[in-house]
Amino acid sequence: MDEEGPQVRVRFITKDASISVTKTPIALPTRSNRHLLSKVINHLLNPSNAILFDFLIDGNYLRTSLSKYMTQHLLSEETILTLEYVRALPEPNFNTKTPHSDWVSAISVAGSQVIVTGSYDGILRIYSVEKGVCKAQQQAHEGAIKAVHAYHHILSETYLISTCGLDQIARIWLYDPKTSALSEQSVLNGHTNSVNTVCMISENVLTGGWDHTVRLWTMENRLNSDLLRGKKRHKKNEPEMISKDVVLAGHSGPVTGVAFHPLRSECIVSASIDRSVRIWDTAKQECIQSMYGDRAITDLSVNAHTNIILTAHPDQSVRLWDPRASDNGQRAIQRTFQSHRGWVSSVEWCDSYEHLFASSGYDGFVKVWDDRCGIPLHSITAHDGKAFDVSWIEAPESDRTLMKLASGGEDCLLKIFNVGQSSS
Repeated sequence: MDEEGPQVRVRFITKDASISVTKTPIALPTRSNRHLLSKVINHLLNPSNAILFDFLIDGNYLRTSLSKYMTQHLLSEETILTLEYVRALPEPNFNTKTPHSDWVSAISVAGSQVIVTGSYDGILRIYSVEKGVCKAQQQAHEGAIKAVHAYHHILSETYLISTCGLDQIARIWLYDPKTSALSEQSVLNGHTNSVNTVCMISENVLTGGWDHTVRLWTMENRLNSDLLRGKKRHKKNEPEMISKDVVLAGHSGPVTGVAFHPLRSECIVSASIDRSVRIWDTAKQECIQSMYGDRAITDLSVNAHTNIILTAHPDQSVRLWDPRASDNGQRAIQRTFQSHRGWVSSVEWCDSYEHLFASSGYDGFVKVWDDRCGIPLHSITAHDGKAFDVSWIEAPESDRTLMKLASGGEDCLLKIFNVGQSSS
C-alpha cells in the first residue's frame, strides 16, 4: 500500500477465528477507507479468493476514510484505532418472481419452506420457497387482506396461519404440507373496523385494528387438536366463531403493528398512528409502558434477541426504539434510518442475526440494513410501483449465504431475492 501522507496506527480485531490476523498495530494512511482496509486484511490472510470486509469502529460501521472519522471525533494521529472487521454482505440478487391477480399486500414466511401471501383480491396463497409453486389458496376475506402471519407447528409438521382484512375479521387457517390441504379453523370476530395487523405464536393470536384496539385471542382447545397432534382428520369441521378474549384499549389512533414480547411471556408490544409504542401486561390487561415519537407509525418489529424495536413511518424513515432507555428517563428513539424516498411500509428484523433488518417502501425499494450503520448495506429495486411488505426467509446461522428476502408489491408480484449469496 502507498505509504505517502499522514498515517495512523490501526489494530484489527474480529470475532471470527477463521479470518483472524495479528493484533499488533499497523501504521496505515489516514486516507484509508473500507475498501483499502479490506485489501490490507486480504494481504495478511492471503486467501485463495479475495474477501470483502466491513469495519466497525466504536460499535458503528466505518463509512468514511479514517481521516474524516478522526476529524469528526477529534482524534489525533497518535491515537491507536481499533477496528473490528466482519465479512461484508454481498449484493443481493434476484431469485424468482410469482404473479398474483392483484396487489400483494402481505407476506409471512414460516421457517425456510413456506411463504404465505395475502393480496387485495382477498385470496390467501401458500407457496413453496424452493420452487415458488403455489401449493394452496383460499378466498380468505371480502376485500383486501391487510396482514398475514404463519407459524410452524413442529410437532404436527403443519402450519398455523392468521389473516386479517378490511372486512373487520381475522381468521385462523391450518395448512398441511403433506396433502397441501388448507382449511379454515376459526373466525375472530370483535373489531369494529378494518383489522390492520396480526401476529401468532402457537395458539395465541394478536390483532390490531383501525378501531384503536389491540386484541388477544387464545386458541387453546379450539383448533383441531387431532390434526395438531399429527392425527388424520376424519371429517370437515365448520370454522368456529370466536368473540374477543382480551381487549386492550389505550391507543388514540389505528393500531398498525403488534408483536409478542420475546423476553417476557406475559407482555405484548403495539404501535399506532398515534405515534406511540406501548408495552402491555396481558395478565393485568393494562399498558405498563408508553413511548412516544414525532411521527405516525406504519409497522413494527421487535428484535428476538434484544427486545429493541423498529418502526416504519410515512416520513421515509425507520426508527429504532430502546425501552430500557425510556425506563431510565432517556429518549426511547435511539436512531433514525433514512434512505427511502417514500412511505416506509414494512420493517422486519432478521431472527438469525441480531443487527440485520430489512425495510420496504412506496418507492418500490427493499433495503437491507445493519443497525450499526446509518445507511443501507444494500438497496434492491424490487417492484414497479409500491412495495407493501417484506419478510426474511431464514437460513442456518452456519451458512448466511442461504438467506433470502420475500417482498410483495403494487405490480402484483411476489419476489424472492438471495441475500448474502454471490450471483456468480
